[in-house]
This record gives sequence, structure tokens and C-alpha cells, in this order.
Amino acid sequence: MARFCTLCSSSSGNSTYIGTSSEGILVDAGMNCKQLCLALDRAGLTPESVKAIFITHEHSDHILGMRVFASKFGIPVFASGGTLSYLLTHGHLNEKFRHEIITEKGIAVGDMFVSRFPTSHDAKESCGYRIELPDRTVGIATDTGVFSDAVFNGIMGCDLVLLESNYDSEMLRTGPYDELLKRRIRSETGHLSNDDCADAAVRLLESGTTRLVLGHLSRENNTPELAYKWTHSSLKRAGAQESTDYELSVAEPVNSKRFTVF
Repeated sequence: MARFCTLCSSSSGNSTYIGTSSEGILVDAGMNCKQLCLALDRAGLTPESVKAIFITHEHSDHILGMRVFASKFGIPVFASGGTLSYLLTHGHLNEKFRHEIITEKGIAVGDMFVSRFPTSHDAKESCGYRIELPDRTVGIATDTGVFSDAVFNGIMGCDLVLLESNYDSEMLRTGPYDELLKRRIRSETGHLSNDDCADAAVRLLESGTTRLVLGHLSRENNTPELAYKWTHSSLKRAGAQESTDYELSVAEPVNSKRFTVF
């Protein structure tokens, strides 16, 4: 049975486990090694369950624990060529673990197949991932300023999608960030707003997705209630009924106790 768990999901740290109760992968490792181990333990997993780490991009909230965790347990790391080049140049890789480029053709890890697609973010070569398990498919799409055709094509038809709902437009507009940072977040290489996420959710539902998890919420510019409200309202206007046509949840900043089993 497929299992999905957001070990952490926020602008402060991101890491998601996908697989089974015995083996799987991490997408990102945005907590330190001790925190990752504790989160896995609370989820009933061990570091040995993790067979590979896939990095979306090089920002610290996605790689904070990668080097130490991968070194300690000898876990291979995969990323796009641009991301891997940055990680190598800035000392995030070493000889204690294997690190390879994941090409657009994808790669098999155990009985899973992982492929990547480009996202629009201010990083070297950011990407999202599509993870095909024997009986289910999961998509991870965060850190993208626009929900492009490339992103949609990468995750369309996935049974479950972790989709970015980073900020509420009004909270960002009136919030404490300086104008330069606000423009960066709102830009096409920034993050998805609640309303952009809500529009994307309708497209995904129409493509066959039945489980949506809203993630990477900003602590300063969003709330779980607002993120949920935007997407739920959009799906309702499209004629979809929750619990019948889809299931919707919001990933908490640290939520390692709750698995989605599907």
C-alpha cells in the first residue's frame, strides 16, 4: 500500500516521504539530520527506509539536512544538473554518498519510478517530481511562480498531489516584508498564491487527481484556514464535492505522525 507523509512543509523547511512502510524516498531534506531522524521515527520509519533523496532545488529550506543525513546513512542524492552543480560548488556534496543527475528520462528506485519536470523558481534548475508506485502515482509541485504547462503535464493524472499554496495575496500586500521581497514572491519565479493554487487544483481534479495536499505555506503570509478555503471554494464552484470527488488537506509545518495511505 502506498504511503505519503509530509515530514515538514513550510517556508522554514520541507521534506516528504513517499513509498511503503518498509522503503521509500524523500523529496527534499529541509530539516537538520536529528530532526529528520526524529520525524521519521514518529512516522514509524527508520533512516534505513529511505533509499534515495530527490532535491527540488538548492534553497536552504529544502537541503538543510541533506549532506549530514545522506553522509551518515549512505543515501544517494539525485537532482537536476543545475542544482547538483550548485550543491557541488558550495560544498553540500561529498564522497560519503552517491550523487547523480536525474535526467528527464527519470530513474527507478526499487519498485518506484521517479521523473522530474521544470518549475519556475529563482534557483539554478528547480524541478518538481512525479513518483510512480506499483499502484499509485504521486506528484510534488512546490516553489514555482506559475503553474505552467510543464508543471501541469508533469503531475496531471497523479492520484495524489502536493501542491504549493504559499501565500495569501492580501496578507502579503499588507504584511511586514519589504517591497523587494514582496515582488520576488509574487513574480513568475517566486511562489504560488492561494488563488493560483485553487485554479490549478480544478485542472488537476479534471485530470484525475483525487487527493490534494496543500503545502509550503508561508508562516508570515498565509494560514492553513485561508489556503484550504481558497481551494475548497474553487473546487466547489467547479461542481466537485469533497469526500465524494476529492479529499483535501493542508500539510502542517511538522506533521510526521500522519500518513496518507492510499
